[in-house]
Amino acid sequence: MNRDALLWFGLGLIAALAATPALLAGGFPWLLLFAAGVGLTCAVHGGSRRLVLESGLRLLSRGVLKTLLIVFGALMLIQLLPLEIALLMAGDVLAYVEVVAAVGLIAANTRLRVIRTVVTEKLGGWIMVLRLRPGRRAARSVRSRAPRRPPAADDDPAGAWALA
Repeated sequence: MNRDALLWFGLGLIAALAATPALLAGGFPWLLLFAAGVGLTCAVHGGSRRLVLESGLRLLSRGVLKTLLIVFGALMLIQLLPLEIALLMAGDVLAYVEVVAAVGLIAANTRLRVIRTVVTEKLGGWIMVLRLRPGRRAARSVRSRAPRRPPAADDDPAGAWALA
């Protein structure tokens, strides 16, 4: 075996070893087994090795790999599109609710001023009478407080913790 055959044999063996845990778990890892088959085939047959290398170089030398990477990245990012639309709509709805709340508060303040003015005009005479009436209650007498004993430590309601 030459050096190239040993390299392909090693790649096929690594792919086969990576596929073993999935096979033992009951799965069937197609990509790893395909890579193992291609590696072992290229290790044995020189024509297959040449075909794989030429095909790989042709794909990597042109813009195919770049195009595949861009398409793959776009497919990954398109998964976030519903989330971005939801966040955008939530922000718009939140701004709308904020504007409605501000307008409602302004309208309530305006109505409150009008109602306060009408009530003050209607009850203006009565308010003046109520303010000028003398008090009917007797004056309070100041009582001295008797000194109390300090509470005992056992009387503290927050003294003990209850753990469930």
